[in-house]
Formats: sequence, C-alpha cells, structure tokens
Amino acid sequence: MPKDFISDHGLVASVEEVFAFGKPQTKTETPTKAVQVITRAEVIPSKPHEITAQVLSESPRPPALPKIMPQGKELKTAAELAAMIEFDLAQHPESPKKGLRVTVYGATDWRAMLTIMPAAGRVRDPQQLRDLTDQFAERLRQRFDLAWE
Repeated sequence: MPKDFISDHGLVASVEEVFAFGKPQTKTETPTKAVQVITRAEVIPSKPHEITAQVLSESPRPPALPKIMPQGKELKTAAELAAMIEFDLAQHPESPKKGLRVTVYGATDWRAMLTIMPAAGRVRDPQQLRDLTDQFAERLRQRFDLAWE
C-alpha cells in the first residue's frame, strides 16, 4: 500500500507518484473541502438602526473629567531641600552661622536630620534647633516632593 505525504501547502502525493522509477515527478493533487452554501432565503436581513438624539442621550457616558487637574508637588533633590532648611536655620537669631548640616532622607514622606558639627561651637539649646529643623521640613514637605537623583 503506498504511503501518502502531505506537504505544508496541503498537497497530497504518494511515494510512487513522487519517485516513479527513481525520477522525481510533479503530479500532485490537492484535497478538497466541502463548502456550505447559504441560499438567499436563509440570510437574515439586518435592519439599519437610526441614530437619534434619544439614542445618544440614553447611551452610557464616561464620567466627566474635572476641569482643574490637581497639580503635583514640585520636585527638589535632597541637596536642594537641605540647603533650603539650612538657609532658614541661619536666619534664626540663636543659630550658629556655621557648623550646621542638614541631611534629607526618605521617599514620599521625606524627613530632615540636623547634625551639629564642632565648627558650630557651643550651642545653647541644640534641641530647639532640631525642633526648628523639623518645622522647616514639615513646611517644605507641603510644597515639595523628594526627587530621586
């Protein structure tokens, strides 16, 4: 019984047909598929749908967008925020003019830490300066987000 080969293109051929007497042959046949024919009587006619003002008013709508989009906070780097807090601290009358270093850290709810360096000399109330640093940071947190550098 001859063995049939089916190519990628759907062509069917037997071994004898392809290699008759050692010579390649080109005779092939394609398989047929049954096609269903629909008569005109079986087709359901479609009705055109009138688009009226009523249809448009009854159709679902997306919610209205707010007219004023809330603005995001301005981004500042940690170094910029620290410099702003150091500047505010320098304006305080009991603050040393040098030797204060502010470090800003965190992410969404960033924080500020005050380090009093030896160059500041003797500080009468260091806790007061730390409290001021926290107050300045809180005020700036309302306006600025920490930008990743």
